[in-house]
Amino acid sequence: MAGLASNTATQYARSGIIARRTLAQVKGRTVEESRPRILALDDNDDTLELIRLALVDEYDVLTLTNPMDTYELIDMFEPDLLIVDVMMPKITGFQLVEMLRRSPRTRDLPVIILSAKDTARDIKHGYKMGASLYLTKPFDPERLVRNVKTQFEVHPPSKERRKMNMQQVHMHLQMRATTQGSAARLASKNISKENIVSQPTKSFPKQGGWKR
Repeated sequence: MAGLASNTATQYARSGIIARRTLAQVKGRTVEESRPRILALDDNDDTLELIRLALVDEYDVLTLTNPMDTYELIDMFEPDLLIVDVMMPKITGFQLVEMLRRSPRTRDLPVIILSAKDTARDIKHGYKMGASLYLTKPFDPERLVRNVKTQFEVHPPSKERRKMNMQQVHMHLQMRATTQGSAARLASKNISKENIVSQPTKSFPKQGGWKR
């Protein structure tokens, strides 16, 4: 079972998504589908692993390195809380939080900013954009757990039935990674063919001049 979980995580990681099975699932225990869900975004895999290890015993945790996939993952995973880094490729955590607050669907979704940007100006700006809480790195895992619990006391997790249970989430992500991997291989193959076709035909000189 642990080997299967590891292989699955590797497949997800190809597309920037890491969704390992929880400790309870690996040990074969029944995991209640009512467990709160947390989506963590950071471009550093080590940071995401620390977040996951701190929270996985009590929550279903999905981690993401590409912030451009945030809305797709929110729609599929339906998280109860987000943990967001600030300095990420293509879009900052500040911009992402601001966009989430503009959408009626995610307007009230609790968002914890977890960032190395620790000046008073940065923290003030994070709250201005709509962060529910601003924590700085390096972070204490136990403190993170306490703050997540506090957020859930203020914003209780949804009790509504979700579109997908966790098994379906994992299956969906595995299919997504496989499809993206196949598309990437196909694109690479097509590019190789184009390079071959587009190579100019060499003309070799004859005696007395160039072949035309």
